[in-house]
Amino acid sequence: MRSWVMRLVGVALVLALGIAIGAGPLQKSNQTRDDELTAQKRKVVEKEHQIASLRAGEKYSSAYAAATAPDLVRNVLKGRSVTVLALPGADPNTVGGVRNLIAAAGGKVTAQVTFKPVMGRASSRQLVEALTSQMATQNPDLQIPATASGFQRFGLLLARAVGLPADSAQDTAPYDETAVGIVSGLQTAGLVTATDPTARADLTVAVTGPAAENADAAGANAVPATILQSYAGQAPVVVAGPASAAGPLGVLGSLRSGGAVAGLSTVDTAESVSGQVTTILALAALGRGNTGSWGGVDAKDGPVPPLS
Repeated sequence: MRSWVMRLVGVALVLALGIAIGAGPLQKSNQTRDDELTAQKRKVVEKEHQIASLRAGEKYSSAYAAATAPDLVRNVLKGRSVTVLALPGADPNTVGGVRNLIAAAGGKVTAQVTFKPVMGRASSRQLVEALTSQMATQNPDLQIPATASGFQRFGLLLARAVGLPADSAQDTAPYDETAVGIVSGLQTAGLVTATDPTARADLTVAVTGPAAENADAAGANAVPATILQSYAGQAPVVVAGPASAAGPLGVLGSLRSGGAVAGLSTVDTAESVSGQVTTILALAALGRGNTGSWGGVDAKDGPVPPLS
């Protein structure tokens, strides 16, 4: 019995010693963990304050830009007519903002042509090839090159319908029978929707959607890019889009990487009021014969075009 009790006491002493030895490091480990959690919480609070400050600054900048935008563009498009093209994915708020500033600048929107989603996909190629070939045959006076692709013909035909050449002496031209036939054909085929076209305009602004989700999807950017490059050959155009569109997966990025195109300007960050003001100033510059790439994302000509 005595031997058994001594063994039990020995076990108890060993356990007590183990607890005593472990208590010190464990307590220290808990304290270190608490200190680290406190430091992390402090950093989170600091970041939250920084985010709140940035949001407040952005809110102020947007409000200031919205309040001053009409004065910044006043009369820069006085007497000019503008066609608005809304490409697949274009934000209606951006399109509406650009339209409002065109009016504030003294210009007049004579037509809006909205591209259907299919016009942002390469799968439309066969339909566009057949339709535009038929239209070119029906309008031999347009002198569309025999080597032009379907999307190139699309751009040339649309430019004839709602735009005017850069060297035109007119600010507007009648929305004539040829224009009506072209737009009606494109609408009937389900490629575009035209809103109240009243005349052909001497300036055009095209609003793009955001960047594609991945490189495979970005391959379809060749469709609107080809159309716009072809359109610019017949009628001057400013292409405006969100900041993301200026990257390698966006339409603006595709246009800019292809080099300068006569009669075509680009503006990024058009989702902001400041970008929309830049778009109006780019239209005014285009009316003076000046093209360029402006905005905040890899825009080689700076944030805004020359004011005169």
